[in-house]
Amino acid sequence: MTSSTNGDGTAVNQPTSLPSLTSLRFIVAVMIFLFHSTNYVLFASQGVGERFLGLTTMGAWAGMTFFFMLSGFVLTWVARPKLGVLTHWRRRLMRVYPNHILMFVVTAIIMVTVLDQVFDTRVALLNIFLLQAWSPDLMDRIGFNSVSWSLSAELLFYVAFPILLPLVRKIRPENLWAWLTGVLATITLVVPFAVELLPKQEVMPFLDLTPNEFWILFHFPPTRMLEFIAGMLLARIVATGRRIPVSFGGAMALTVGAYALGPMFPPEFRMVAVMAVPLALLIASGAVSDLNRTRETLLSSPSMVRMGNLSYSFYLMHMQVLVLGSYLLSTDKVPVTTAKGFVVIAAFFAIAVGLSWVMYTVVERPAMLRFGAHSRRGAAKSAPSAVPSAVPAARPAVAEPAQTAADSVSDSVSETPVGVR
Repeated sequence: MTSSTNGDGTAVNQPTSLPSLTSLRFIVAVMIFLFHSTNYVLFASQGVGERFLGLTTMGAWAGMTFFFMLSGFVLTWVARPKLGVLTHWRRRLMRVYPNHILMFVVTAIIMVTVLDQVFDTRVALLNIFLLQAWSPDLMDRIGFNSVSWSLSAELLFYVAFPILLPLVRKIRPENLWAWLTGVLATITLVVPFAVELLPKQEVMPFLDLTPNEFWILFHFPPTRMLEFIAGMLLARIVATGRRIPVSFGGAMALTVGAYALGPMFPPEFRMVAVMAVPLALLIASGAVSDLNRTRETLLSSPSMVRMGNLSYSFYLMHMQVLVLGSYLLSTDKVPVTTAKGFVVIAAFFAIAVGLSWVMYTVVERPAMLRFGAHSRRGAAKSAPSAVPSAVPAARPAVAEPAQTAADSVSDSVSETPVGVR
């Protein structure tokens, strides 16, 4: 079989089906849900509450890194040799905005009619146009549907992608690991030490960071774009057949180890730096595992892939379920027994999954089919028939990873900082 490449060593007709990465999206989204639930289901046992919070906190921080890296990986992996900039922007906006606007409206209704909160027009406009993550004011960033701050970061990635892609494609395959090492070193060392130079402020409880440190480390779009660029480099590393130093199982073990040790690191390193390298290896080795897969695994099973396809809707939906559910049951004010607490969390989770399926079926998928159809027809007509011999024949494609949070994680509905302590 002859190979067909872009001239940079990347396969033109590489398979787009990476089911394990799609499934991991949902697992990460569940970890974020569990962390956020700690604000809305209070346990009567202080020990249980503290242990539950301790087990889930790193999931919230690591989740954003995973989603942002995966976003860069997927956009690079599926990009055609000649990227149509306007088509790219249109498809990205239609991937993000229908769900975003729907959940903004739902959130605003809950805030005004149920929670009796004031509708802040300025914060609403920042949220609608996905500009909130650029504000140094935490209340601006988490106002209304606060998880949408991650879409604010993604919007920058989408705008910059047509500029970044040719630059990443120019890197010689043998130099890709060196470039990725530089980007990861910046994420894990340069950024955490750089925030120490910011003007000193009062430290925020739970986070052990000042407001500006938290903004730059976690919410600021240019900082988070480093993870997106790392994902782009990972896609080229896999597509050009560069060796991945660990297996998928080994990368999973490293990720679990870093997750367990993360709380022991200084706060500047805890949110992003600790998990960046393990998650980069997890994404790359997961993609290679999918490409070389000869049998179905749990992560590649159709049921897990279907759940992965719901992850973006679930991510945007789950905070509203927690806020409204806890308001109706008073579980955010009156502590409950351990058994009842976990039953309530399971019920909230089931409701969020069900509503996510509705939003995916009625809003998200129809919008993508309607506004992405022309691009897919064009791709089908122009796709070469040959597949590089180093890459397995293409399997039926699954939906691309969510936009981090896509993909994405984070905070909540009301004007109260949710997920931030």
